[in-house]
Amino acid sequence: ELYHHLLMLRSELTFDRLLGRNIRHGADASTVMRKNNSGSLESATALCSNHVMRAGRHFAHFTAAGKEMIGVIRPNIQVNASDFDEYVELNGTLAHLIGSYRSQGEVTEFTPGIQEFWRYLMSYRTARWSDSNVHCCYCLSVAGTLVEADGHHFCWYDWTSQKPGRTVGRLNRNLPIGLLLDLNEGTLSIYQDGQMITMLKDGLSGEYCWYGTIRRDHESIAIHRGSTSDESMTSL
Repeated sequence: ELYHHLLMLRSELTFDRLLGRNIRHGADASTVMRKNNSGSLESATALCSNHVMRAGRHFAHFTAAGKEMIGVIRPNIQVNASDFDEYVELNGTLAHLIGSYRSQGEVTEFTPGIQEFWRYLMSYRTARWSDSNVHCCYCLSVAGTLVEADGHHFCWYDWTSQKPGRTVGRLNRNLPIGLLLDLNEGTLSIYQDGQMITMLKDGLSGEYCWYGTIRRDHESIAIHRGSTSDESMTSL
């Protein structure tokens, strides 16, 4: 386990698991983008599931130009269309999921916020999730509306009930966004230009990985290692 952890710290961050049909890698596996720019709003999600974070402090930079979601999620989840037949036999309430999110043997779209998936995702729970009910956290850029201020919106999921989101302030959309997962303190914080903007969520424990979701044409997400410049820390 220690040897694996040391190897992980020296490797590049890459999106190794793609969930949904309208997503592909860019120039390399550190970038994901839409496969087809057809006007569809099908969401697709990418996980760095080969970089599992269980302890310590972990920092990553994300570059996203649109309304992409970025955050942390439980790393062992799968979304396989072939699983749903057996699962729906046991949980008939998921029949709607089959009709809406599966076509020709593949999952058409996936984001952790789609409520129909939650019971299915919770079936992957293991002891490595610990006793924390914080299973997914994300932030995304939002344009000003009557109900939301212009800025970045944060939300988290326990995959059992809806949780209220909040606006975390105005960030420069032309600069990368940094996320610091501190599993010593159980917190997730957001940074930009070397400065901490705010602590997004506490109560995190167990294992997580980085992830991103793209939802619109021409969106893309790039991830790479980084560190905050306003504190002394090891980049994990």
